[in-house]
Amino acid sequence: MNQHPFNPWSFLAGALFLLVAVGGAVVSADLVAPRTLLVLSPLALIALGVGGLALTFRRTS
Repeated sequence: MNQHPFNPWSFLAGALFLLVAVGGAVVSADLVAPRTLLVLSPLALIALGVGGLALTFRRTS
């Protein structure tokens, strides 16, 4: 069986989906207040964006 190459954009999309799912789960379980999640979610999106830029401009040697 051949292993497919790593696709960073699919990885980032999956990470975003995972963040949304975990955010919904912790709010519905009353572990985190929705107001706190509204503050933390833009920070998570910024971190994913920085990760996407780092993957875009990485050196391929």
